[in-house]
This record gives sequence, C-alpha cells and structure tokens, in this order.
Amino acid sequence: MRPVFSSWRGRWSRVALLSGVCLGAPLLASCKRGSSSQEASAGASVYDIPAITEALWSRGYLMEGWVDEGWSERELKPPGPARLRMDKMGGWMLRKKGLQGEFGGLALRYRAPADFGDFLEVRLETEGETIFPRVKVNASHVARRDGDQVQLFIPLEQLNPKQAEFSSVVLRAYKNVGTDWVEIEELGLTAPGGMTPALDTASPSQESQASAAPSGAVVEPMDLAYDNGLLPGWEDRGWAEHELESASPAKLRLHKFGGWSLSKRELGTDYGGLTLRYRAPKSFGDFLEVRLDSDGETLFHRVRVSDAHVVARDGDWTQVFIPMSELNPRKEAFTQLVLRAYKPVGEDWVEISQLGLARLADRATPPPPPRPPPAVAQTASPPRPTPSYPAPSPVPTPAPAATGGGARPGFGNAKGPRVVVDCTAPGHSISPLIYGIAFSNLRELKESHQWELGATARRWGGNASSRYNWKIGNVWNTANDWYFRNVVLGTRPDYTADSFLQANLQHGLQSALTVPLIGWVAKDATSTSFPRSLFGPQQKMDPDVPEAGNGLTSSGEALPPPEPTQTSVEAPPSFIHEWVRSLREKDKKRGRSVQMYILDNEPMLWNTTHRDVHPEPVTYDELLERTIAYGSAVRKADPDAVIAGPAEWGWTNYFHSAADLAPGGNKKDIKAHGNLALLPWYLKKLREHEQQTGTRILDVVDVHFYPQGKGMGMEERGATDADTSARRIRSVRALWDPSYEDESWIEDTVELIPRLKRWIAEYYPKRGISIGEYNFGATTHMSGGLAQAEALGRFAEQGITSAFMFTYPPRNSPAFWAFRAFRNFDGQGGRFLDHYVPSRFDKPADARTTSLFASRDDSGEHMVSVALNLDADTARTTQVEFKGCGNVESVRVFGYRGGPAGFSENRTFLTSGNSVQLVLPPWSMSVLDLKLAR
Repeated sequence: MRPVFSSWRGRWSRVALLSGVCLGAPLLASCKRGSSSQEASAGASVYDIPAITEALWSRGYLMEGWVDEGWSERELKPPGPARLRMDKMGGWMLRKKGLQGEFGGLALRYRAPADFGDFLEVRLETEGETIFPRVKVNASHVARRDGDQVQLFIPLEQLNPKQAEFSSVVLRAYKNVGTDWVEIEELGLTAPGGMTPALDTASPSQESQASAAPSGAVVEPMDLAYDNGLLPGWEDRGWAEHELESASPAKLRLHKFGGWSLSKRELGTDYGGLTLRYRAPKSFGDFLEVRLDSDGETLFHRVRVSDAHVVARDGDWTQVFIPMSELNPRKEAFTQLVLRAYKPVGEDWVEISQLGLARLADRATPPPPPRPPPAVAQTASPPRPTPSYPAPSPVPTPAPAATGGGARPGFGNAKGPRVVVDCTAPGHSISPLIYGIAFSNLRELKESHQWELGATARRWGGNASSRYNWKIGNVWNTANDWYFRNVVLGTRPDYTADSFLQANLQHGLQSALTVPLIGWVAKDATSTSFPRSLFGPQQKMDPDVPEAGNGLTSSGEALPPPEPTQTSVEAPPSFIHEWVRSLREKDKKRGRSVQMYILDNEPMLWNTTHRDVHPEPVTYDELLERTIAYGSAVRKADPDAVIAGPAEWGWTNYFHSAADLAPGGNKKDIKAHGNLALLPWYLKKLREHEQQTGTRILDVVDVHFYPQGKGMGMEERGATDADTSARRIRSVRALWDPSYEDESWIEDTVELIPRLKRWIAEYYPKRGISIGEYNFGATTHMSGGLAQAEALGRFAEQGITSAFMFTYPPRNSPAFWAFRAFRNFDGQGGRFLDHYVPSRFDKPADARTTSLFASRDDSGEHMVSVALNLDADTARTTQVEFKGCGNVESVRVFGYRGGPAGFSENRTFLTSGNSVQLVLPPWSMSVLDLKLAR
C-alpha cells in the first residue's frame, strides 16, 4: 500500500520530536502560552513557537554533542545563564558534528542592557564552503517579552533558505555595544513551523507551575523511601528530632534549620523527580528545601519548595513534585534524599506521609495501588510464600488545589483489564527475521544507529533496486522517485551490494537481497531517461542536474518513453544467475551472505515507477513468466536459496494485475484467468510448476503493507492530531484482525496475514509469509512508536517468516524504542524470547486499547512480555496471570512513555503467585522480564 511520495533522496530525516515535551526553560514560549502581567496590560503581542527539538544551551548546561567555539569573553557556570561580553563585535559559536534534522527555526531567550537596542546577528555555518545569510534580529523575531527577558524566533527559511547542511550556530553583535554582560537562558533549534498567536495568557507564576506539573499529569511513584513507614532498602540518616512509627506519617521538628536524610545504595538516575506529601503549620509558610546527596564530592542543587511544585492539596496536606531537571540536571549518581528548613520555623511537628522518587505520568495515570501486607514481592526481593490479598481499593480523587490558575495533575483510578498468558495453550517458534529493517543508501554511511536498535535482518530493496547493475557494482536508476536518473547509489563511490552484505555479516544481521526481474539495469552513473536535450523543458527538472526531467509535459501529460537503451542494458535471467553464483563463490570464504532472495520490487507498478523501460502494465502471465524464468536462475545458482515474491505493493494488486487496473483495462485480465484473484492464481501456478518440473521457485509469499488513511504519512512524516494518531495505531489491526474494517478508501476487512494464510493453505501449502515493506508514519511521535511496537508483537503472534520496516526509525525516536522493547529493553541485551505464548483478555473490549505479547525460552523458566497501552488518555492497572507457567520468582519491569532516554526500570508493581499487577500509563510500552518456578 505504497504512499504516493518517496523518500529516496533522504531529505526528510529529522531529529526526534517529542510530542508535548519541550527542552527549554520553564518560561520558554514553545512550551507555554502566556506573558507577564505587565506585558498583557500593555497589549504586547504574544506568540507561541514550535517546540525545541535540538537544544544547544539549556538550564546552565551545554547540551550533549555541542562544542563551545565562541570567541567572546564568557562565563558558562551552571545552573545560571551563559554570560557573554559582546563588545568589539564579540560573539559565540556552538558546533555539533553530524547534525541532522528538519527544523523550523532558532529559538533564543536572552537578556541584554536596554541601551544596546537591536544589536544581535544570527547565522549558521558549515565546515564546507556554503555561505549562509546573516540575519539581524529585529522586532519581527520577538515572540514575547517577560520583564527584561526576550524570547526570539528566527525562521530557518531566513537562516538557511537553500536548506544546506550546517554544523554551527553563531551569535554576534553587528554593532558596537558596551561591556555589560548579555545573558543567554535558552538556545535551540525547533520543530518545523513558525510563530503563531498565543491562545491565552498567564502569569509567570502560573507558567512556572505548569512547568513543574504539566496539564493532566499525575505523580507516579518509582522508588518510595517512606510511605507511612520506612520502606525496605532505605536507611534513616536524619539529624532533626523525629519519630517514625509503623503505618503512620513521620514526625519531624525542623526548628533550628533541622532536616531529614534517607539513604539507599545503587539508585539509578532516570527518575522524573522527587515526590513529597507533608503537613505543616500554616504559620511556617514556604520553608522547605530539598536536595540530593551522595557519598562523593558532587554538589547538588538546593531547591526551595514553592507553589510552583504543588500538585495537589487535600485539606491541610500538600503533595509536591520537584523535577530532576532542578535537583539533578546532569544526572549525577546519588544515594540520599535530603530535606530541611531553609529559614527559622517553630518547634511544631512537620508530618511526612510519603517521600521518594517518582515521575510525572500524563493525564489520568493514577497513583500505584496501595501496598498489601508484607507478603508482596518487589524487584530484587527474595522469593516469598504466595500471599492472598484483595484487589486494591479505589483511591479517592482529591480536588485540585486552588492556587490562582494553572492546570494541575489529576488523580483518579485507572481502568483495570485482566489478561491471561496461557502456557498450556499451543505456541510456536518466533522467526528472528521479523525484526527487519531496510537499507537506506544515502544514510548508510552517515549514521550508525541502524546497528543499535536491535534489528536482526536488513533488506536491499526499493524502487531503484529493480535497476541495479551488479557488474558495474555501484549504480542503479532512481526511476520516477527522482527524475529517472542513473546514479551512484551510495554516498561513497565504492559502495556496492557487496558492501551492504559485508556490513550485515560484520554486525551479525541476516540479509534479504532484491534481484531484478524487470530485464533492464543502469548502464552507467550519468544517463537520464528524459533529458532536456531530447524532450525539452518539462514539468519539473532536477535542481541538481538541470538536464534531467521528470518525463511530464508542463501540463502534466506523460511524455512517450525513450528506448530503454537510453539509460539501461539488458539483464536477462542469465545476468541474475551469474550474480547469485558469484555471491556463492565469495561465501566460501565469508559464510552465507544472503538468507533470502526477493524477486524484484512491486512489479504491478512498473508501468508508472519504471515507465521509461517498462511502459506497459504487467499482466498475470508476464508476472508468472518472469517469476519462473528468474526464480529458476536463482535456484540453479543457489539450490538452498530461500526465494520470496512477488513483493507486491498493496491492496489492489493482491487481487488484480496492473493490466486490470490500467485505463481501459476493465479487469479483463482477472476474467481471462477464471476470476481468481492475482495472488491465489500466482500461488496455484507456481505449485503446478513445481509438481510438473520438480523445481521449487517460491518459498515465501512477500507483500508490502502501507496504511492508506488520510494523514498516515511515511517515516517521520504524518499528521499527529488526536484523530490521526488513534487511526494510525488502529491501522495495525488490518494486519491481523478479521473484524477490523479498514478506515481508508479500502473500506474492507483487510486481515492481511490471515488472508494470506488461507490462500497459501489452499493454493500452495507450506509457504512462509513476509511483509517486505511497511511503515505507519510519524516515527518520531508516540503514535508511530506504538504502531511499530504493536506490529512487531503481531508479527510474533502470527508466526510469519519475516518483516522489514521501510526504512528504519531515527535514533532514540519512539519507533526506535519500539524495536528496543523487543530487542534490547534494558540496554544489556534483554529481549523478547524465541517461543510465542498465547494470551487473552478477560474482556474482549480491553484488547482494543491494551495489547500484551508473551514469549518464553526453551526451559520455560524465563519469560518476557511486552505490554502496550494504546489509549492516549487513560492509565490501566493491569493484572497479568501466567497460567500454567509457574509462580513468579522475580520480575523486572521497564517502561517507556516517549522521549529520547528510552526505557527505565519501574519498581512500582505487585506480584502474587503466578500474577503480576502493574500500572500501564497512557500511550506507553512496558516490558516484564520474569523468572518463574515451574
């Protein structure tokens, strides 16, 4: 189901955009809508800007990968702003190698003396010869003002109108200014988009509150130190007078600057913040200071608790959340939580019912269920007798604190599905090839994370692979993806298909290699099918090679194609036989390099994609003839080969040939073949061929799958509004669910994998299934990540042979972490195991918004499950029963909810016998790594 656009040029790569997450200061305009009260009263314009996706300087720190190459006198002392003296035309330059992304502009928040006036100039730079415009900052770039601080947004169309690669950002004074400091609070590149009028305004205090507790967030405990009692592993080191009684709040006297410290060894650093629930006399006012500490020499920030940190009030009890971005912005190791009074207070007791490490969960994620009696086993606890206890009771919902505005985190109960992982039901082995990705020719040598996401196989394919000339080695034709040009396929002239195979061998990945059936391959690296010199000016001409046209007249009509020899040489079956034989010769030294041969790419689109050499639409008979001729050549050269085909693009060509659907075709081709759909007919005839000749041509049925709904997109592209995001996740159901009617122009139950299984069983039994290309779009958005994770789980569940994402996700994007959920969730090789275990929900309706995929090893004593909450708004307290699998001896839980940091370990769960209970936050991936006693 191929989208109508192509990513051959690789120009749509962008840095991962975190939906709803900004990497800026609390007042950064890209995250908040509002202005100061003075500004509002003055009627100043206030604009929102896109979120920062590549931060350079933030919260007093130079961001990872960026190098300070500035030349002005400057002070960079965390946690304050960068301070620059910009007299004598001074400036600051920051550089990062390998910078990639599609950006909207540069965001800058700064403070300068009023008498400087307009003085700033901004530009980009590169290590090459490109000269970028110098943009003088003026009033048109001001998004908002907050006192003497100014938020700027300089559109990238001004900084980089030619969209050239760049590696540095430069700020300088373009006129003489004084020696006073200029302070830079925030500096970063934003997501695509521009300034838009703010919808509302709020006071700075409200904005600070919003930064501490985003709208609709709740506090989700991760490692509590005290919860009406000191919890296991934590040590009391407090110095103030205090009383700790079981099942009651801690009581402390904090006069004379008294405090309390709790210590625990082997704490991690990937926490969201510190949560504290306390009650103190009203006369104390704001008085609490919180910090982390360690046994080493690290000095941590002292954070004074204020209304900005309050997430809820319940009577005279106050719940606060202090983000790690304030407590520990550099993620230093720590072992202690410390709180103290930072001013003199009275001798009355301060009561603390809860203190520990937590994170903010979106929207309606509830607090974890109350801890049952001591028989509950937590991570790293020894095995305990099986307890018996009731389900957690509902948690009351306190009213939000009335603090003068600003949304507060909600409290409430998650809905609770129950799922049974059934070890007594028949399972099956999981093919390692389902975690495949595609080769991207222009990214191959520029990136390395394709080797880090856990992929097990890579596919050499795509439109250009139909025209690959293995004898020349480094050339193919880009077809209608890019002006029908013969080009060097990689970013280095010596890169060939052998380079691709060798790289896979070196990284331990298997290879799927597309071999051309079309009969023509590129003859050189320079020819083009529709040159200006022969066809004149056309609708579009290649901006890099003006001689190359797109083969359409200015009115959009297709030009008659030239002779194929304009760009190509013939490539008969013997050409492919010789290639495969040469590969097998090389394999004698390096080992088998190709695990699957794919018979070309989307042949029913050749009359459009490759119309310069194959203008006529492919028929049933031509597809079969080419499959047998070229497949036989492969089989003869490599008798043990696994051969896949026909690599068809999507829904219409599962049933019809290109000749059926061409203008005037009137489905005559299917009628001439007994009204049997194309794929069943194809299988039937190949089975007959094997029966008649003894030569097996096809081992695996290979088709492509692309959701067709509006806004689905491709790779990073795709709409991310609520409706499209939900449809994107639901669209995965077209792969497997017989009850799901596709929500696009298809308007039918696709049920692709079950449908293919039926066709195979009836027409050519024992063939495997490969999804040779698929992509759900919006890979940098959580909806794209969840769709990817759901697809991987369904591929395992359905027992298919292979699947190859097209192409592969950006580093640390949600889709990247979807692969890691199955292939390296803990960063130490933890993975989904080799045998699939069926699971079922008690209520079928729960399976619409929650998925759980389970696996086990050969012994059955190790299980790994991946749980997905596909609901954007509701957390779910989920009970997982492992029926017939044994009792749970130990469990690790890892969770991911968006962002580049990936999975973090979650210690908030319950175990009982053969069951685990945990909270699945909205739009999240969770991995359960279990050891069982059988």
